[in-house]
Amino acid sequence: MIRPGLVIALVAGTAALAAASGARPPRTITLAQAIDAALGNNPQLAIAGETIAAADARTAADQTLRLPLLSARASLLVWNRAIVANLGPDIGDITIRDRVTGTVDLTVTQPISGALVIGTLIERDRAAVDASRAQRDGLRIDVAYHTAEAYIDALQARTLGEVARASLTQLDADLRHAQLLLEAGTLQRVDVLRLDVERAKLEQQLLQADTAALGARRRLALLLGLGDGAELALVDIDTTPPALAWSEDDAVARARRDRADVRVADANRRGAELGVAVTRSGYFPSVSLVGAYSHALSIASFGTTTDSAYVGVTLDWNLWDWGKRRADVAGAEATSRQARLSQTAVTDQVAVDARARWQAARTALATLQVSARGLAAAVEAQRLQAARFAQGAVTTTDVIDAEAALAGAHAQAVIARYQYLVAWMALSREVGVLPTAPSANQESP
Repeated sequence: MIRPGLVIALVAGTAALAAASGARPPRTITLAQAIDAALGNNPQLAIAGETIAAADARTAADQTLRLPLLSARASLLVWNRAIVANLGPDIGDITIRDRVTGTVDLTVTQPISGALVIGTLIERDRAAVDASRAQRDGLRIDVAYHTAEAYIDALQARTLGEVARASLTQLDADLRHAQLLLEAGTLQRVDVLRLDVERAKLEQQLLQADTAALGARRRLALLLGLGDGAELALVDIDTTPPALAWSEDDAVARARRDRADVRVADANRRGAELGVAVTRSGYFPSVSLVGAYSHALSIASFGTTTDSAYVGVTLDWNLWDWGKRRADVAGAEATSRQARLSQTAVTDQVAVDARARWQAARTALATLQVSARGLAAAVEAQRLQAARFAQGAVTTTDVIDAEAALAGAHAQAVIARYQYLVAWMALSREVGVLPTAPSANQESP
C-alpha cells in the first residue's frame, strides 16, 4: 500500500503545479465522499424517489375512501316567465313557479359495504410502496458499488504506474552500472543495448498506466456528476485484505432476506394477491348511508317547501355485465400466479448469484496468497541476480529477466489486492448491503 505521507505529498505537488500553470487544481476526494456524491447526484435515484412519492400519494388517497363524503350542489334557473294561477276572487293569484328558481343541496355519504374492500385496496397500495422502496434501495446499492469499483480501478491504475516508475528507477541503476562495466571492458555494447530496449518498454508501460489512470479518474468524475474535464485527486484506501463477513450459506440466507430483488418480488406477490380480492369485490353490492339537506332559494313548483332533508340507505348492485367481472377476476388470479412464480424464480436466482459471488471472493482471497508468494520469490531472485551482476557474474539478459519477473509479480500483487476489494464489495452488494470502504482496523484473514 502507498504510504499516506507520499499520497499527501503527491496531491500537494500536483495542486501547486496546477496553480502555477493557471489550471484548476484537482478535487481531492475519498472513497466515502465519492459514494456520497454519486448517491446524491444520480438521476435514476431521483426518479425512484418520485416513484415512491407517487405510491405514497396513492395510498393516502385510497385511505380517504373510508371517510364520509360531503358534496354540495347549487342551481339557479331563470325561466321565460313565472307561472301564476288565479284561484278566484276569494283567494286571488297564487304563484305556482317563480320566474327565478334555485336550490342548494348538501349530501353526506358514508360507505358501508366497501369498508373491507377499501382496507384491502390500501394494503395493495402499501405493497406497491414497499416494492418502490425496495427498487430504490437496490439502485442505491448498485450506484454505490459501481462508484467504488471505478474508484478502486483508478487507484489500481495509479499504483501500477508507480510500480512501473519503481521498475524504471531500478533499471536506470542497472544501466548506470552496466555503463561502468562496459568502460571496464567487462560487458559488451550489446549488453547495454539490451537494457536500453527494456527501458523503452518500461517507458511505454508507464505511459499506458498513466493514461489508464487518467481515464479511470474521468469515468469516476462522470459517475459523480462532475463536469467534463474535472480532475480528481484520489485519497488512497487501506488495501489490507478484509475478512469475508459471511460463510457461503450465511451469504445465501442473507441475500434471500435482504436483496432488493427478493423484496420487490415479495411486495409484487402480496400486491397481486390483494388485487384478486379487490377485483372480486365487484360481485357484491355497494351499500352506503346517505343524508341530504336541500334549501330552495325560491318557489320551484306549487306545493314544495323551502327546506327539506332526508336520511336513508342506498344499494347499488350490478347484476349483469356479460361476464366482465368474471374475466377481470380470472386476469387478477393469473397475475397473482405469475407473481408467485416470479418470486420463486428470483429467490432461486439470488441464491445461485450469492454462491457465485462468495466463491469469486474466496478465489480472489486465495489469489492474494499466491501472488504474495510469487512476489517474495521474485524479490529474492532479483536480489540475487543484482548481486551477481554487480560482481560481473551474470549477463544483462539475466538481469532483465529478473527485473521483468519482479515488475510482473509487483503488478500481479497490486491487481490481486485491488481486485479482492472489488470482489469483497461485490459480495456485499449481492447480499443486499451498501458497499463501503473496508474498516481500517478490520483484521486480515
